[in-house]
Amino acid sequence: MPIRLLTPDDAPAYLALRREMLVDSPLAFASSPGDDRFRDEGVVREFVSHARQAIVGAFADDGGLVGSVGLRAGHRAKMGHRAHVWGVYVSPPARGRGLGEAMMRRAVAVAAGWGGVTSVALSVSARSHAAIAVYERVGFRAWGVEPGAVVLDGACVDEVHMVMMLDGARVAGSVTPSARPGR
Repeated sequence: MPIRLLTPDDAPAYLALRREMLVDSPLAFASSPGDDRFRDEGVVREFVSHARQAIVGAFADDGGLVGSVGLRAGHRAKMGHRAHVWGVYVSPPARGRGLGEAMMRRAVAVAAGWGGVTSVALSVSARSHAAIAVYERVGFRAWGVEPGAVVLDGACVDEVHMVMMLDGARVAGSVTPSARPGR
């Protein structure tokens, strides 16, 4: 199955997949169908048109979009060295074929190509054991858990925060004694 960066022309296909992901896996996403910023075709077209942000897509043999990974680099001067993965999803009929891992590897490669990016981060529902395993295979490591990060139907769900350091950047969690808070 082809994996490539989405273009503005892919916006309608992405909107359909985005609606599917928010309904199929509500605990995996902070957005809901009613408050999702990517429910508008113009927003998707604009997002994929800007430098240092992208959506990686996996396509079925018939050309339909069956998976995606969103990616953006920090836009503030002090955060431009960090990229963030969001919106990772593979449609149920396409699961079990390695598409999630392949899209994640492509997303990391894209981020590594953006000048100055030294890390790629993401957060994932603590209940998404399969997704966590994929991220670990790609090279992400957990650095913390946020209790009750998402609440759905009154149930609190923790989020696992993960990071992958690129090209010999300092290992996540390593803090020099003089840099520790309160010192």
